[in-house]
Amino acid sequence: MLELLKEIIVDAQTTDLFTGVSRQLKITGVPNKATIVIGVRRCGKSTFLNQIAGKLVSGGISKENILSVNFFDDRLSPLKSLGLDLVLQAYYSLFPYKKSKEKVYYFFDEIQAMPNWEAFVDRCLRTENCEIYISGSSAQMLSVEIATQMRGRALSWELFPFSFREFADFHQVKNSPPLNSAEKLILKSTFERYWESGGFPEVAALDKAVRIKIHQEYFNAILYRDLIERYDISHPRALTDLARKLAENIASLYTINSLTGYLKSVGHNVPKSSVSEYLKWLKMLTS
Repeated sequence: MLELLKEIIVDAQTTDLFTGVSRQLKITGVPNKATIVIGVRRCGKSTFLNQIAGKLVSGGISKENILSVNFFDDRLSPLKSLGLDLVLQAYYSLFPYKKSKEKVYYFFDEIQAMPNWEAFVDRCLRTENCEIYISGSSAQMLSVEIATQMRGRALSWELFPFSFREFADFHQVKNSPPLNSAEKLILKSTFERYWESGGFPEVAALDKAVRIKIHQEYFNAILYRDLIERYDISHPRALTDLARKLAENIASLYTINSLTGYLKSVGHNVPKSSVSEYLKWLKMLTS
C-alpha cells in the first residue's frame, strides 16, 4: 500500500492540472485552520482545488511541496482499515528533507470517504508544517458538523454550480461592459441557454438529450446516496416523489399539510413529521 501511495502522489505532481474556468468564489486561508470546500455533487470542487494548487505553483511553490490525494480512488479503499497516516508516511519517505523544514500543501479530495478523517486532519494541523485544503459533498460534510467535529480547526466555503458569469466565461462569451449591440444579443442568447441547461460544469457543453440524462443521474445519486442511504429513510419512494414535486413546482408556495396530502394522494402514508424531516434534509443539499 505504501508503494501505491507513493505512485499516486508522484503521478499527481507530474500530471498537468485541469483547472477549467476560473470560479468566482474567493477563499481566504486562515493560519492553523483547514480550508474545506463543500458543495453539491459535480459542482466543480475537485477542479476548484486544482485551481488553488495551480495558483500556488504559479506563485513559485514547488510541485514537490504539494501532496494531492483523491480518496474517491478505489485503490485507496484499504486505507479505511490501515489508517490515513500511511499517506504522510508515503509522502515523507519520498521527500524526507521536507519534514518540518518546508511547508507542504495537502490537498485531500473527497476525504469524507475515510473514517476518522477529522482526527487525522486535526493532528496534521497540530504537528506538521502544512496548509490543508479539503473537498467534500455538502450532504456528507455539513458546515455545522464540520464546526463540531473539527473543534474550530476548519473553515468551510461553499461552492455552487456555475453562475451565469461563469457559464458565459466557459463559453467564452463577453459578459462585462462595455458591450456593443451584437455582444448584447449573444449574451442574451447565452443566458437563455443557461436558463435551460443550468450550471453544472460537466454538462455545460453537451447537447440536450445527453444533458437531461446526466441531470437525471445527478438527481438520483443525490437522493439515494446523500439522503436515503445516509439517513436510512424508511420511505425512499415518498422522498423521491416529494423531491420531484418540489423540483417541478419550484416557484410554488406549499405547506407541510399540502405536501403530506400530495404524498397520500400518490399512495404514500407518511406522517407530517416525516415530511418536515424530508424538507429539512432536502434543504441541506441547497444551503
